[in-house]
This record gives sequence, C-alpha cells and structure tokens, in this order.
Amino acid sequence: MIDIDLTPFGFTPTENLAYGALLDLGPSSGYAVAKKLSIARANAYQALNGLVAKGAAVTTADQPRKFRSERPDAILARVIDIEAQKLDALEAQVQTSGGQDGSAVVLLQGKRALLDIALRTLAREPEEITCIGAADLLAALGPAWRRRALDSRVSSVWLIGDDPGDLPVPTRGGIDLTKSVELFGGPVFLLLAGDVAVIARVEAADLSGYWTSDMTIIGATRGLAAHLAR
Repeated sequence: MIDIDLTPFGFTPTENLAYGALLDLGPSSGYAVAKKLSIARANAYQALNGLVAKGAAVTTADQPRKFRSERPDAILARVIDIEAQKLDALEAQVQTSGGQDGSAVVLLQGKRALLDIALRTLAREPEEITCIGAADLLAALGPAWRRRALDSRVSSVWLIGDDPGDLPVPTRGGIDLTKSVELFGGPVFLLLAGDVAVIARVEAADLSGYWTSDMTIIGATRGLAAHLAR
C-alpha cells in the first residue's frame, strides 16, 4: 500500500488507511476497501465518508456507490492552505497580544519551516531588516521582498556565493562562501528584524537553525552579520 500519513492533519488512522487503499485499488466500494483492510464494512464506510467530508475523496456515479481518492498533491495543497489560514489567524492574535517579557529560542527543522517564518517575519517587520543568504533562499522569499519594496520598507540584503543575476531584491553586496564556511561550517542564513533573529546553516540535505528573541544571541548575530558583510 502507498505510504502517505495524513493523521497529523486531522485524519483518523482508519481514514488514513482507507485513503491508502483507494490509491492502491482505484475507485472502490466500501465493501472492497473493508476487504482490503480487513475491517468491518461499517468502519470502512465511516472512514470513506470522512475522507469525502475532508476533501480527500469523492463519490462516483456508479451503482453501488464507489469512492475515488483525490490526488495526493491536491490534498497537500489543501492542507497547506488550511494550515496557512490557521497560522494567519494565530499571527493576528499574537500581534494584538502586546509585548511580552522574557526571551525564547525555537529550533527550526527543515527549509519549509525556515522559509515560512522568514516570510512572516519580513512581512510583519515595519523597520529596516538585515538579511544574509544564498541565492535560492533569497529568491524563495520573493513575495516578501516585493511587499516590502511596495511599502517603502528598507531591506539590507547581502548575497552569499555567486550572483545568479535575477534576484527579486537588490543586494548591498556579495559575500564569499568561504567566509560563511569558516564561521558556520557551511552556507548561513541570517535575518535580523527588530527584536527577533533567524539564524540557520543551510546545506542541500541538512538545515539546523533557530528563531530567537534572546537579545544576547541577537547582539552576537548582528556582530557576525557585520563581520560577514565587511
């Protein structure tokens, strides 16, 4: 059976199994899914109806009724949209909650997490930001750069490595990759925005980084950014 785990996104374990069964079988009746999964027919129909309600399957016009799985990439798009809406709502609540005492350091794992928090930080920060990164990451943040430019917000950006010639944001200058390797062991991404910073070492198969509001770490990061941009 095709291994796709939907359970972290609001699907029950049985719905997840039923979705995998539909991917393997193609359009199928509840009886066929129950037989493949060795579960009661009532449980199979409950799971299949749950998939339909959550947009992961549709019913066909066949008699008896059959169920067809939606494409996995369509479900991914739906999950991304739903999760983005939840994050937007939470971010709006956080912004109206007022300043908070204390500091925090949050581990970031994976490029998706890094890009999402960087995009939101760039969109939210009204004052000048400083950003240092490789071309692929700077390009991936294109919507945020364009939004900041339209709002006349200052973005001080330095490029690590070779200039690809078509970045969505003007850069203040280039930084030799060897300087980043000497300090961080690989290509680095730094974003300084008001009272928060994002720091990550980014390589093809690995990313280790942090979001932080710790002023000691932010101060040290500003010093490293100034050293790299020198």
